[in-house]
Amino acid sequence: MKVHLRIFVEMENLGKAMNALTDAGITGFYILEYKGMSPEDWKGFSIKEDPKSAIGMIHKFATSAILICSVVDEENVDGMTDIIVKELEGEKYTILQVPIRKIILGKGNKK
Repeated sequence: MKVHLRIFVEMENLGKAMNALTDAGITGFYILEYKGMSPEDWKGFSIKEDPKSAIGMIHKFATSAILICSVVDEENVDGMTDIIVKELEGEKYTILQVPIRKIILGKGNKK
């Protein structure tokens, strides 16, 4: 089975995380930039329910971060995760391992 490995890191730790993934044997990945907040960041906030206020609050208070994703073989994911955890020791991160039931690839009409 394949696993979708997702690593959330703060922007300044992207290089460290990418080096850890390379050491762990990742062969391909994609990244997404996002703004994120931890529960302790928004504790005590009362957010107005209109979208402009909510988005404004996120832009003002959220931390810039990166989500690094890769599809890996299930038998390799625990070893890879161990390497990533060791390399990111002392840093703030979140790792998710999501099982993949099916992968469908469309190759388009290129000749």
